[in-house]
Amino acid sequence: MSYVIAAVTALTMLVMAGPASAAGNGNPQPNGSNKLQCFDGTSDGGFYGLCSIANGVATLDNVSNDATGTSNPYDQYSGVYITGSNLGGKMLSQVGNISFSYTGTPTNGSPRLSLPLDTNGDGATDVYAFVSAMFCNNGSGFVDVVNNPNCTIFVTGGPVSGYANWSAFAAAYPSAKVGPDGALPFIIADDPGSWTVSNVHLGKAARTTGK
Repeated sequence: MSYVIAAVTALTMLVMAGPASAAGNGNPQPNGSNKLQCFDGTSDGGFYGLCSIANGVATLDNVSNDATGTSNPYDQYSGVYITGSNLGGKMLSQVGNISFSYTGTPTNGSPRLSLPLDTNGDGATDVYAFVSAMFCNNGSGFVDVVNNPNCTIFVTGGPVSGYANWSAFAAAYPSAKVGPDGALPFIIADDPGSWTVSNVHLGKAARTTGK
């Protein structure tokens, strides 16, 4: 099961990778609207990664080159989130829909959902849950986090093998709430490659408008 160990290691190392440009704590903040939004390393400064949205489809481009044209494969990230997501403050048992469609070849950690959780009721993010498309898809590019019985969910500091599905995950964290301190869930790719992400549901209907 070395691929699972590698996946957990990669996800733990990248726990705070996210839309830093949207808020100082490394997570986007709700602004009252409800749109699919981009974030990427190029916009944040210091890292590569390009996100763009057209006709409801986000393209995540992490294929970078340095000044000499040599590949610089592990220095990038790009992703999307939804402003106005209604997941904030919900118990895991109350979450009904987290899903997205993608194209491209998934890696251990890209593209993946990153879900901030308050596990002790103090209103702050204690751990993150991670759902990678590699370990949660229907074979046709659809990630259905809540309803797919074979969707593995990893958690910061949790079991190396993860939880088998949402039901097992929710049972392990019966009092956890999503999105403490205003943090929002987001979908990110931070490995080399290029993907599209569409039909994004983060607690509400899919949003197709861009920035």
